[in-house]
Amino acid sequence: MLEDYPDLLTRRQAQELLHMGKNRILDHIQSGRLRALVLDGRYLIKKEDIVDFINRLPYR
Repeated sequence: MLEDYPDLLTRRQAQELLHMGKNRILDHIQSGRLRALVLDGRYLIKKEDIVDFINRLPYR
């Protein structure tokens, strides 16, 4: 699944991968729960940070 994505994802790609809307993903980024880089005003997220974020999600 993740092999179809580049090593550095845009916010929109992260939204697609995590099945989250824009506001929710921005909330996770701004709170520090999801690490992201800012380059030219755009959020970029490392694939490994997506994996770490998923692994920290609580199970229901």
